[in-house]
Amino acid sequence: MAQPYYSVRNSKIHGKGVFAKRPIRKGIRVIEYTGPVISMKEADKIGNTVDENGHGHTMFFTVDEKRVIDGNRGGDAKWINHSCAANCEAIQDGDQVFIESLRAIKTGEEITYDYNLVIEEKITEAVRKEFECFCGSPNCRHSQIDKRILAKQARKDKLKAAKKKAKAEKKQLKAEMKKAKAEAKAKAKAQEKSKAKVESKKNKKAKKDKKGGKKSKKKNKK
Repeated sequence: MAQPYYSVRNSKIHGKGVFAKRPIRKGIRVIEYTGPVISMKEADKIGNTVDENGHGHTMFFTVDEKRVIDGNRGGDAKWINHSCAANCEAIQDGDQVFIESLRAIKTGEEITYDYNLVIEEKITEAVRKEFECFCGSPNCRHSQIDKRILAKQARKDKLKAAKKKAKAEKKQLKAEMKKAKAEAKAKAKAQEKSKAKVESKKNKKAKKDKKGGKKSKKKNKK
């Protein structure tokens, strides 16, 4: 009997992991993802396993739009961790799913595949944390979520941020214009007040000068 390709032990990536027990060539079906095939509704009722730090562990594998394989009640494939630089991929054959090597894998190397999770709900910070990736590869996207979904969410976030920025800038411009208008009005009022003050002084001086001139004429008549 052939020696198994893998063994299960603790992983540096997350929880338990599956490791190559002997060298594995490219194109080898290392393990089948087993478990009863259940409906999406049943899977939603069961839910994902979430640890005390809010990190999730997905043990469902989608077969089609209505069904998934429940890995919770399946074999060791449920312990295979996600990696953004995976050495395996999931191959579907009817209702069966196999984990197949993308390249040669050395003895002791952890077996991984890209989960490419499809998330229907909005990708909030809590969702990002739940499906965070810890693979540590140079090109790690820090998420088990499908990169196409992340890219779509990033475009939405960018558009939302741009709209928010434009709104803030418009609000700031409106506030600045209001301030400038108020300052101009205050300046005009201050100038008018200053002008009125100067005119008042001139009028007072003129009256004083006129009064002094009349007194001089009276003295001259005497």
